[in-house]
Amino acid sequence: MFEQFSIHEVSRQIKTGEKSIEEITRHIPCHLHINSLEDFSVIESDTKLLEYFDIDIEELNREGFTYLQKTVHPQDLTNAVNVNLDYINNQEEMTHVSFFQRVTYPSHKEMLYYTRGKILDDSRILNLSVPVHDLELFNQSINDIYENVNFIKENLERFSLLTKKEIEVCKYLCSGNSLQGVADAMGVSVHTIKNHKINIYRKMNVHSFFRFYNFAVKFKIHK
Repeated sequence: MFEQFSIHEVSRQIKTGEKSIEEITRHIPCHLHINSLEDFSVIESDTKLLEYFDIDIEELNREGFTYLQKTVHPQDLTNAVNVNLDYINNQEEMTHVSFFQRVTYPSHKEMLYYTRGKILDDSRILNLSVPVHDLELFNQSINDIYENVNFIKENLERFSLLTKKEIEVCKYLCSGNSLQGVADAMGVSVHTIKNHKINIYRKMNVHSFFRFYNFAVKFKIHK
């Protein structure tokens, strides 16, 4: 199950500026933090993680590695440092690093995290941490995202065949309107809407409303 994590894709999005830490953590149940390769102190983190520890990023930067010593189980912190050093020294053989760590919040609640890390550049490493009880939810989120991406890639040519008028019809149909309702809203005959629907289904290569609605949702033309 752990192999389904895509730290490589997440790090690519961060490096290229395609997405920010906050954008990614809004869609995936995880914490993202960028650590220094020099002393592994936290340089940047998602807002939720900072809120859990009741600390701002400036204070976290000032405390550096000392804060990790306060919050991460000593045995787990030692292991994390060792596997990261091994990764840094063997980048040609290792594509990323992974480890478990027990973390204690200010409320004294202890959480077990599974973390994957990937070097961003000469001075930073990106870490993706997920509470162990959320792993199944995380993997499902990742799977959903990849399924959507694959569906769009496979059907992009079909989508491009739709006219603006047909896309407008899609939105009305997905909203639950009858053929007559769509015709009235667009100021055309029912016969015209029927023809539009036939052409839309043909271009999408679908044969049921369920398949049609799924296609519309994937390409965000359902509302």
